[in-house]
Amino acid sequence: MLLELRGVYFKYAELGANKAALNGIDLTVSEGDSIALVGPSGSGKSTVLLHLDGLLRPAAGRVLYMGGDIHAKGFDLSRLRRDVGLLFQFAETNFFGQTVYEDVAYAPLNHGLRGRALAQAVTRALEMVRLAPSVKDRSPFSLSGGEKRKVALAGVLAMQPRVLLLDEPTSGLDPGTRANLLSLLNDLNRQGTAMVMVSHDLDEVADIARQAVVLKDGRVADKGSVREVLTSPDLESWDLEPPEAVRLGKLLGLKSKGMPVLSEAEAVSAILARGK
Repeated sequence: MLLELRGVYFKYAELGANKAALNGIDLTVSEGDSIALVGPSGSGKSTVLLHLDGLLRPAAGRVLYMGGDIHAKGFDLSRLRRDVGLLFQFAETNFFGQTVYEDVAYAPLNHGLRGRALAQAVTRALEMVRLAPSVKDRSPFSLSGGEKRKVALAGVLAMQPRVLLLDEPTSGLDPGTRANLLSLLNDLNRQGTAMVMVSHDLDEVADIARQAVVLKDGRVADKGSVREVLTSPDLESWDLEPPEAVRLGKLLGLKSKGMPVLSEAEAVSAILARGK
């Protein structure tokens, strides 16, 4: 496995918080995983991502990368920073460079890349997010919303991370740009990048993830395949609304290969099959 949380507890000190944000969380991330963290607001989803990236330190429990405790004395945190990339929600609001090139180059430059190697890393990252190389000379603030999100992602991908952590990656995007970004993320995962994504949109989760972990009150309420979790009769008790296709499938008794339908495509196929 790549990343692991073992019995992680955490409490935010500000605002006089008196309950744990994370309360004994166990989570494993292996090569090629595509995991969605779902749950109501305040359930601990983003806090899990910040622990996986080492930005928060647990009050109890351990965070492991490749079997090593990332908070242990002597652990090489720069290795974690190279291999685990975190894309914050609205990360593009933190642009600081005069050009796209400067923003995308920031992380590899800080990890020692220079000259041709740095230029190649930036070009490769822009190609991965399907932006033309010519965009590198533009101000990031002059781009469209979707282009800005892609540049923010390119800044993470420039390090060629083994694990990609995503906090509401499509928030605020129009439907076309959202579909384009989800397609890109699916491609990255098929190419071997492990992903852990926070999303409130369960239709989106059905499109992109293979595993789902439900968090509620800082605890793991359920976990399993996306189909198992999103079609569970307990979903609404966790303050979550099933995807539209799942609701329609339950109403009409639709099945896909003997299983409850999960996606719009599966629902359409099941309906068409009934008419034959």
